[in-house]
Amino acid sequence: MAAAAGCTAALLAASPALADTSQVSASALNITLLGGSVASSGTFTANNTDGGSETTTGDSSPLLSVLGSQNVITAGVLGQYGTALFGGVSRGCAGLLGTGGEFVVGADGTCTVDNGAEVDLVLGVVAGATIALTADAIYATCEATSAPTADGAASLVNARITSTVLGIETTLLNLSPNPAQNTGLTLPGLLNVVLNAQTSSGPGQIDVTALQIEAISGLLVSLDVGNVVCGPNAIAPPIPVIPLAGAPIAAGTLGLVAVGGFLRHRSRREAAIRS
Repeated sequence: MAAAAGCTAALLAASPALADTSQVSASALNITLLGGSVASSGTFTANNTDGGSETTTGDSSPLLSVLGSQNVITAGVLGQYGTALFGGVSRGCAGLLGTGGEFVVGADGTCTVDNGAEVDLVLGVVAGATIALTADAIYATCEATSAPTADGAASLVNARITSTVLGIETTLLNLSPNPAQNTGLTLPGLLNVVLNAQTSSGPGQIDVTALQIEAISGLLVSLDVGNVVCGPNAIAPPIPVIPLAGAPIAAGTLGLVAVGGFLRHRSRREAAIRS
């Protein structure tokens, strides 16, 4: 009987644990133009739901042609990457680089950037002045775990808002290269800017956008550069080989087997004594 109980315990203990799940999404550029039309790089996603195989959707390095008919940006490199790893870890990065720039993503999802040439985004024309966003690189990164933890950051390399009149460029606003979370800036009468915009739906989840612009008048409606969302990544519970609801039945069955074995052993022993 002790053997049966031990066997039942062993079966219940032999409960293979599923690995923690992970997820991430990334989008390099979204522009809402005057008139309400949208130019978007699309979204890249990665999910790992069984702790082994990662599934992805979308293009991680879309061409500028995916933005369709627009005159905001005519040269540059878009990148939107994410990795959903075994054990409930996800990492992502997304943004915009100048021509010749490159996003370098390691096997663990860690993202580094090789800056390219300067990239310009024309925001619009106001009173004869062309307002533009100029930078070498603008991108966001994020990481989340099933612990749960989540973290994100934004990088803006040589980024600034400029005004050009008759070929003469004037810097209206220099943008911090490593801004604090939700840094808000305003150019009165022109636009509002948020750097390193971060929100969270709860522990272990983070949504980061490197740069957000909302125009006030005469410019495109809005611009989001480098959006990444990591998590939430869930802890997967162990699953018993014999479900707990069936444990009493399993224990009873094993008990009957053990009793039968004991009786057979006793009969053989008594026959040996009589002989």
